[in-house]
Amino acid sequence: MASAPRRIFNKISSTLTSSRINHSSGRTSPRGNINQEKIRCYSVCVARLAIMAMLAILIGLLTLLTWHFTKVYTRTSLNALAFGLRYELLQRPMLRMWKILNSTVEITTSQVKLSEYVIRKYSKAENQAQQVELYEVMRDVTWALFASHKALNSMSIKYRNGFVQAFHRDLRDKNTYYIYSNLYNYTMVEPYDVNQSLPHQGWNDQTIHGNISAIWYREPLDPDTGRKTGKQKEIPPDELMNIAGISQVPDGAASWHIAVSKFTSSPLLSAALPVLDEGGGSIVAVVGVTTALYSVGQLMKELVELHDGHIYLTSQEGWLLATSNSSTPLLRSSPSGPTLMMAVDSEDEIIKSGAKWVEKAYGGQPPVTRKVHTAAARLGHQRYYIDSFFLNLTRLPMVGVLCIPRKYIMGKVDARAFKTLMILISASVCVLVVGCICIFILTNGVSKEMKLRAELISHYDARRKAEASSNFKSQFLANMSHELRTPMAAVIGLLDILLCDECLTNEQSATITQIRRCSTALLRLLNNILDISKVESGKLVLEEAEFDLGRELEGLVDMFSVQCKNHNVETIIDLSDDMPKVVRGDSGRVVQIFANLISNSIKFTTSGYIIVRGWSENLKSFNENEKFYVDEKALWSAFQKRLKKQGLHEKTCSKNDNTMILYFEVEDTGCGIDPSKWESVFESFEQADPSTTRLHGGTGLGLCIVRSLVNKMGGEIRVVKKNGSGTLMQLYLLLSTPSDTPREIYKPKFSEINLKIMLALNGTMGRTILSQWLLKLGVPIWEANEWNELTHILQQLFNPTNYAQNISSKVDFFLIVIDIGLLNLSTDIWKEQLNFLHKFNKRAKFGWVLNHDTSNTIKIELRRRGYLLMVSGPLYKSKLIQIIETAINETPPLTFFPNGGDKIEVHEEIHDEEKGKNGKKCLEGLRILLAEDTPVLQRVATMMLEQMGAVVVVVGDGAQAVEALDIFIHEVKKGKKSIESTPYDLVLMDCQMPKMDGYEATKAIRRAEMESESHIPIVALTAHAMSSDEAKCLEVGMDAYLTKPIDCKLMVSTILSLTKSRA
Repeated sequence: MASAPRRIFNKISSTLTSSRINHSSGRTSPRGNINQEKIRCYSVCVARLAIMAMLAILIGLLTLLTWHFTKVYTRTSLNALAFGLRYELLQRPMLRMWKILNSTVEITTSQVKLSEYVIRKYSKAENQAQQVELYEVMRDVTWALFASHKALNSMSIKYRNGFVQAFHRDLRDKNTYYIYSNLYNYTMVEPYDVNQSLPHQGWNDQTIHGNISAIWYREPLDPDTGRKTGKQKEIPPDELMNIAGISQVPDGAASWHIAVSKFTSSPLLSAALPVLDEGGGSIVAVVGVTTALYSVGQLMKELVELHDGHIYLTSQEGWLLATSNSSTPLLRSSPSGPTLMMAVDSEDEIIKSGAKWVEKAYGGQPPVTRKVHTAAARLGHQRYYIDSFFLNLTRLPMVGVLCIPRKYIMGKVDARAFKTLMILISASVCVLVVGCICIFILTNGVSKEMKLRAELISHYDARRKAEASSNFKSQFLANMSHELRTPMAAVIGLLDILLCDECLTNEQSATITQIRRCSTALLRLLNNILDISKVESGKLVLEEAEFDLGRELEGLVDMFSVQCKNHNVETIIDLSDDMPKVVRGDSGRVVQIFANLISNSIKFTTSGYIIVRGWSENLKSFNENEKFYVDEKALWSAFQKRLKKQGLHEKTCSKNDNTMILYFEVEDTGCGIDPSKWESVFESFEQADPSTTRLHGGTGLGLCIVRSLVNKMGGEIRVVKKNGSGTLMQLYLLLSTPSDTPREIYKPKFSEINLKIMLALNGTMGRTILSQWLLKLGVPIWEANEWNELTHILQQLFNPTNYAQNISSKVDFFLIVIDIGLLNLSTDIWKEQLNFLHKFNKRAKFGWVLNHDTSNTIKIELRRRGYLLMVSGPLYKSKLIQIIETAINETPPLTFFPNGGDKIEVHEEIHDEEKGKNGKKCLEGLRILLAEDTPVLQRVATMMLEQMGAVVVVVGDGAQAVEALDIFIHEVKKGKKSIESTPYDLVLMDCQMPKMDGYEATKAIRRAEMESESHIPIVALTAHAMSSDEAKCLEVGMDAYLTKPIDCKLMVSTILSLTKSRA
């Protein structure tokens, strides 16, 4: 069956292939081969899919037809039977409700007839005795009816003049009460005030004098005889039962309503009928009867108890009257007493869900002629049948709702239908599986061969794309490097020119130095981007040069301190005194490691501190003291095992005894890293939290590069557990010290000069580290972290009484280091604070730690007051040592005279030395041609060269450079000038310029020089920093290669080496 489609597809494939070959003149592309293989593979797939589709359609139709005839007919029959059952269940409580209503009507009518008879008999009451007799007769008549009907909750009669007589059964304490009212200040002894102009006015129409406030009484009765069994008790109105009044029968017809009472937990059915006078023209009293609905709820419970269903009765407005669940409350409590509860607010979830469904189906209040019947209402976790019935009463229509679980009626049918469906589906699946297996067996060989061929071609195409992508990436990185290095070269060059200005103040020089460090950091970042491919390919080569490790780390901390200060984060560096000052290695990579680690800490630290710790150990003594490290520094046990496994301590010690193990810790108080992510954060494009990039930025490459660089330096890095919040990174590096330089450990001898220091600094952690270090050196320390504490300590120290005790009889030297942040700089109070400190100028030396944003006004004021020792924060050991040494060397000692009391004599001598520079400028007499298209870089390079004595001629592109040299070369050819009389000693050539780039210009100059036998040195000055760029420059004939930004020292040495050899 599949042969015909296959032949058609093969013919189409061969036609397309031949036309493509003829059109491309014999060339075949990988994309064309892939398309051909796909077309061949599609022919087999189409045949397969056609067979499976036909089988699926046939089996699916069979399954659907079977399912339809099995389920639909059975369900129709059972639904008809189930409807009759549900209708009968629903009719029974409605009939019971109808009986209760009829019974209540009969009792109420009887009471009305008797009341009319008695009232008409006493309608002409002429005195108080007859009126009292009327009320006694009405009491007896009402009691007789009330006692004969035990189902009644209460029976009352309220007269038009306000008097009330009622009987009430309290179901809570099973007592019967007689409740009646009287009117305050009204007495039956007073004569009637009958208006003679009104002939029909009688005892029930009289005007009551005085206060008409009602007083209510309740007295207990014997439930069988109606005799009084206790004393009457005055009760407040809020304890009354519901008593029907004339307002409930305004039209003189019977009315029904639902009442609530604090004496029962269910609603009451209340009926009210008027009692008319003898003529039937007016209402003289209202009879009210209330009946509890307990029997209705009990009947509902008996009906649906076996079905696990629910029946409830509501008013047309939705008030819940009775339910089959006896534990469900029908009333809710409120400050004013019990109130009715809506069915949609019921505590029973089924009743609540059913009421909401019915309310949604009705779309508001239901019409009295409509019934709701459904078989698929989902209430909770089950489906229910819902049926309703309406009982239309005058002024009280009611709704009965029946909810029966569907599984009670259709459970077995649904189960069998589900089993039937599963059997049919299983049979269909089996047929499909067997068909697929047969098709797979028949076409497996052909499909596998086509798939392998298509994958081979696809892999070839993917490889070609990957190579092209790699080339595009390399070209992109090269172009990006050039475009970024050009402005960076201008920035760094201008900063170098500024630093050469001798008129700069110390603060200006420090600020420019800081800017240059930041620019250098950006340049390092650019280099990191270029080195990513080297790290991934394993071709990263580390430089080997001597550098000051402490100065590099301190400069890095200074650079990040500005950002941390803005975030109220303290940056600290704590290097041990045994750390080597000069080491050999790649300083740029070491700085890159710590820059990435500190930058990560800043991103995730909003308060607290970031601290960089460091200590060292000689690799030779590492093996000897191995037991000490394993016992005392268990955290580094994994690192030591790695060293022993690689044998680094043996190989290195045999070659160079100066190899050091430098241990470092970078700790912060940020959000920390989940322990499950401690290893994965060092992978490429991995971050501890997927939202990190959105919240904090970054790409997830920083820690990956850090680990690669650390491993390249023979070290290891990992995240370890710390006490408290934050992250603790531990790492070690293997670096060597210069072999010809003895290792010196700086040990200041401050105790010899009896130095005493007060540290008044904001940062707690930095101040603590400095204090512990000074205490270890034997220097007495006082600490303060706010202004009031500082003033209190100063007053105690320099108090005339205590001052002699705080210093010895020999020479003492007090140094007070104050953070500028302790002063109140927001107002002018800081000047008063400086006035206070001025009192101690003759007794101590002050050193100030300034912020990066400290204003010039404050600095000028500090200098005016004689405070010349100022450093930029943060304060660490080396800065503190500089402050101490400067203060000791520039300040004479403070001498104490024991015999002179508190007299202190201060001798100050200030010597200003001016340094002059003598000697010839290094590039004086040289003429240099500069080919550069960027105006800023032209200016930077020109100023650098001219400051060193060179004469510079600037051109804007390679064509102008060739034109400037062509005149001289032609004159040399004609013999008019000698080779030694060249107008330029050297050419600085930018590689990427408009019109003619540096490569083409160099080639043109070298071709012209071939006939004249002259040679002008050409030095490449380019922003391209790839290793291939240097080879390209030397290949076209350039003599040297310099990268931007311009390294002044390297440029001078290169120029001198080329011009001297030429001379």
